Amino acid sequence: MHWSEFLWLTAGFGAQACFSARFLLQWLLSERARRSLMPIHFWYFSVAGAALLLAYAVHQRDPVISTGQLIGLGIYLRNLQFIRREQIGAKPLSWYWPWAGLTLLALISGYHLGPDSAARPLVLDGFWTVWGFVGQILFTGRFLVQWVYSERARRSVMPTAFWYLSITGGVMLLSYAIAVMDPVIILGQLFGVIVYSRNLMLIRSGKLQTRETSPL
Repeated sequence: MHWSEFLWLTAGFGAQACFSARFLLQWLLSERARRSLMPIHFWYFSVAGAALLLAYAVHQRDPVISTGQLIGLGIYLRNLQFIRREQIGAKPLSWYWPWAGLTLLALISGYHLGPDSAARPLVLDGFWTVWGFVGQILFTGRFLVQWVYSERARRSVMPTAFWYLSITGGVMLLSYAIAVMDPVIILGQLFGVIVYSRNLMLIRSGKLQTRETSPL
């Protein structure tokens, strides 16, 4: 294995480590509180993971994963802006410039780093490419839904629809990753589906408890 391929595998698994860490932290805090929570560190891990996975996906010439991470990175930064506004009570720096800078860095490094990197073929495999894009639309759509809810509330919120879209899109992307034999994406989606399911269980349990304790 050439050193650059080892580097990109490390970057890909590093991205999945960030994504797994965000949900592991969220999961632990939610279990402790017995309700679904979303700490600020979730978004910092998301930004780091999206930037790394975008560069990895560009290197792999995978349009499905690249598109999702490109959009996701902007949404993660926007949520951080909402949270910082709540914390400091003033408008923080814009999210546009960090998004543009991280995206440009990821695109350049992913496209050019490694021998004959620019000559790598685009991953297009008929049915599985379409299937992957549909899964990515649902998977990315969860954060678009979350973004809309947050824009309306003018703060970072996490609707229940986020977790349903996460499970559906995650399962589709897992099958896509298996079809194209990408171990980085397979590992990330396997862990994710478990966490999404658990959050829905906590949300449902919280609603039931609220219903049971509410006065008649």
